[in-house]
Amino acid sequence: MRQLSIITLCLALASCSGHYQFNSNLDKENFENYLSATEVEVVSEQYIAQHPHQYLAVVEGISCQEKANQAPPQAVDARNQLREQAAELGANAVVIQQCYDIAEPQGCIAMLSCFGKAYQIEQ
Repeated sequence: MRQLSIITLCLALASCSGHYQFNSNLDKENFENYLSATEVEVVSEQYIAQHPHQYLAVVEGISCQEKANQAPPQAVDARNQLREQAAELGANAVVIQQCYDIAEPQGCIAMLSCFGKAYQIEQ
């Protein structure tokens, strides 16, 4: 009887083992883009004035609530997107100018936009 239990257990375990594939919504490009934003520091206009720098461009980030059951737009998401855009330009610093709600956004229930200036500060 004990041998039958052991054989049954082994068969059950063997049937569970198989070749499984892991799928994720993360891809290398998005991961690298997200990490690049962490290399862009949010600084003040005063900080920029005190350091050698090169102005690169105006950058913008948005946060959109597409569906009613989603979280409302967050300034942190818009700022992170702004920093990602700055990183793509080669910036290592941004000065965030303003964040504001978008009235009557297209394709979103609610939308928040942040814009700022991207800089390359000499280290």
